[in-house]
Amino acid sequence: MRIKDIHTHTFPLEVGSALVCIDCDESLLREGHWHSAGLHPWYVTDNNRSSLDALESLLAHPRVLALGECGFDRLRGPSMQLQEDAFLRQVELSEKHCKPMILHVVKDFDRVIRLRKTLKPKEKWLIHGFRGGAEQARQLLASGLLLSFGVHANPDSVRSVPLESLFAETDSKTDIEAVFKSISGIIGKNQSETMEIIMANISDFLA
Repeated sequence: MRIKDIHTHTFPLEVGSALVCIDCDESLLREGHWHSAGLHPWYVTDNNRSSLDALESLLAHPRVLALGECGFDRLRGPSMQLQEDAFLRQVELSEKHCKPMILHVVKDFDRVIRLRKTLKPKEKWLIHGFRGGAEQARQLLASGLLLSFGVHANPDSVRSVPLESLFAETDSKTDIEAVFKSISGIIGKNQSETMEIIMANISDFLA
């Protein structure tokens, strides 16, 4: 497994080089590619049974390596209570199927920290597309959360993350090589070295 991109919604030209999010849609599974599957907070309703049943089936598939993206969004989606109910069910599925979680979080990091502390999950949680400041990044890392960065990441936040906890993604908005180039300039490593560090971290996250 040589995954460079921990989160995208676009199938890469280099088959198997990215973790492609397919929501809860089995029809999006593609041979040779690696996937994550989850119920995005934007699409949570007051009855998620069919989506969660489909998700549980997907989590048993050998090409689905993580649960996500799921999480919380205060700017879009249903009530925060409905979002939390759906999230808690997905935490249960993550633990049951031994799959780490990839989180979408907008303006609700305190809730994630609280739930991580309360639930004490065995599986890792990674917040994708983190753009917050360095102090917030340190707080999340201290709470046992992991952070993934795209090309528009806050440089101070990137520098605040230990190299063994550094992740990169495109989220479909750019090429992963552009992300490696950006992060390399921030941390003072050459692009090849940055790629190997991040790929090793992704492998460990998905192990």
